[in-house]
Amino acid sequence: MSRKRPDQPKGRLSFSERRAVILAAASEVLAANGYEQASMREIAKASKVTTPVLYDHFRSKIDLYLAVVQHHAEKLIVSWSARPPTADTSELFKQSSKAFFSWIRQNEESWRILFLDNPRDPAAVQAHQQVRGLATEAVARLLETLPPTRIPGSVDAADANLAIAAHLTGSGNALASWWWDNRDISTETIVELNYELVWNGLGSFMGERAE
Repeated sequence: MSRKRPDQPKGRLSFSERRAVILAAASEVLAANGYEQASMREIAKASKVTTPVLYDHFRSKIDLYLAVVQHHAEKLIVSWSARPPTADTSELFKQSSKAFFSWIRQNEESWRILFLDNPRDPAAVQAHQQVRGLATEAVARLLETLPPTRIPGSVDAADANLAIAAHLTGSGNALASWWWDNRDISTETIVELNYELVWNGLGSFMGERAE
């Protein structure tokens, strides 16, 4: 599940090119060590720049971290917002699960930074909460395209979709955390496990049951 960092362009880099190299290197270091253990010196070394040059681009570690989080969050939201081309509810859930776990398989660094890391810095914690909120909202928007759910009349439909979306992303990431320690298991198997674990409950809201 590892991803190689892109080769640095040859010759003198522009400011934006150097920034992109730093973000890639910082992603690698932060994914491996977490925010609390990563140092600017280590990130500078991985970026092949001096520490003063690194600070020319980012005033502090938290500024760099927030830029990394935003970079990966944008990719995540684009991926999770796409609706699979099917009208069948159970198949939609299965295809969405496949997209979710395939994204994790293909974007290991992104997942570790956005969901596995648990920083203590208040600004980093807030950034994490915002990203997870955006991820939940992306799943909730997908749920809005499904047939009406069998929810209690006292519960607002939008609130119900957000609650279900929070459960889906939470349980999916819990399974992904276990998968991280069992990476010999295929994406297809994880998708099937997630389907069997989650769909009976979700399907009952949709008037369906897993066969």
